[in-house]
Amino acid sequence: MGFLSIDYGTPYHGEEGYWGPVTATIDWCEENYVISRYFAEFVNSITNLSFFFLAGYHLYSAVKNKHGVLYIFIAIGMAFVGFGSWLFHMTLRYEFQLMDELPMIYVTAIPFGYLFGHNKPPRTKLLVHLATGFFTVLLTVVYVFIYKNPALHQASYAALNFSIIWKTLNNIQLKVKDRAAQIFLYKMLGTAFSMFIFGFLIWNLDNVFCQYLIHVRRNYLGLPYGIFIEGHGWWHIFTSLGIYYFVTYNEVLSTWMDDKQEDYKVVWHGPICEVVLKDKKDVARKEQ
Repeated sequence: MGFLSIDYGTPYHGEEGYWGPVTATIDWCEENYVISRYFAEFVNSITNLSFFFLAGYHLYSAVKNKHGVLYIFIAIGMAFVGFGSWLFHMTLRYEFQLMDELPMIYVTAIPFGYLFGHNKPPRTKLLVHLATGFFTVLLTVVYVFIYKNPALHQASYAALNFSIIWKTLNNIQLKVKDRAAQIFLYKMLGTAFSMFIFGFLIWNLDNVFCQYLIHVRRNYLGLPYGIFIEGHGWWHIFTSLGIYYFVTYNEVLSTWMDDKQEDYKVVWHGPICEVVLKDKKDVARKEQ
């Protein structure tokens, strides 16, 4: 056992856990109710705090810097994804699994509809928004009542994200004429995508080597060290960071799409950045 560590407890089973039998269609590698009888998957639950912190900062920045209702809704949606994921991993109940998965689709559909309807004639924009809404409703009905395979959710989520990425790359070529700004946007997108891919890699290593990792946690690391090799928890952290950078990337691009790039600047706070509305004095000084 590791230095200054304690043994893992005996996992609860079925009704012994506070939330009763598992009804979700997915159960992750973290042993159920092994740390607390009130949390089916303790680490996979609390790592969703990263969504709350980053979404809260996005919301604060969106309001302070007047990024508009779109980014306010995205920030709220990001927090709701974290909340749904917290409930899902805490309970492993199917109803909360849907609260984890479906908001991911809804939050991604918001910028999808915005990007594909931007600068279109009013009738075309309305059709894009209606079609996006119809898709999300149809997917919800099919996934909840007809085909409950998580692969449908994962494929739909990936399709929405890759469509957004394709559209934003196209908008960079059309709207962003400054080469330095283009390079910055590509770097931001690369950072966001790298976070997703790295988190996805750790999550899948967790799936492949699950039994070995459980053995190491129980027989060599103990608590609290064992929590650091809970791969799905790291997926939450890196996914929340990936979303944060991806939203910031879209905020920068939106300033160019709306011809407001001169009114904003990117400010870094350690590893985290935000798109800040310039002081009016700075804008006036630059125009002189």
